[in-house]
Amino acid sequence: MKKLILAVAACAFLGTASIAAAAPVATTVKATIKYFNFVVNGQTKLTADALAFNGMTYVPIREAASLFNYDTTYDSATRSISFSSKQDWITLAELIAATPRLNATQSEETPDVYVVRTGGEIAFSLNVSNLKDGETSSVVTNQSHQIRVKKELGAVVLNKKDALAAGYLVQ
Repeated sequence: MKKLILAVAACAFLGTASIAAAAPVATTVKATIKYFNFVVNGQTKLTADALAFNGMTYVPIREAASLFNYDTTYDSATRSISFSSKQDWITLAELIAATPRLNATQSEETPDVYVVRTGGEIAFSLNVSNLKDGETSSVVTNQSHQIRVKKELGAVVLNKKDALAAGYLVQ
């Protein structure tokens, strides 16, 4: 009986030792969690904890995407992260991409002045040079539709509902 117990104990010890030898070696890193204010054009947009490691700052991707006016979704089946514009606003570039008949030109003399054309006609003009980040203004299209416009992180964004009501395609 003693030999049987000794044999079982020896097998258990050998089995445990082989599992421990097969385990990968873990790497330990020293990182710090720091509190940051994220300021865009002089305006605090996000206050969050971030991980600081080796002189780099790591921010959660959802918060970073939110800073740039994007929503994020994760698809576990494909292990992919998708970014999409927030529902209420669309950038001028996205409006032009979604509505092939439109094109926009930026004024060479005055920054943040755009002329949006459909075919050869002016659909509407945007002058957002006096808008501060986050401020909203309105433009009137040549079809007498009003579209709310604002600056968001330096980009020109238009209200999606207003753009749809004016007859433009939005994604």
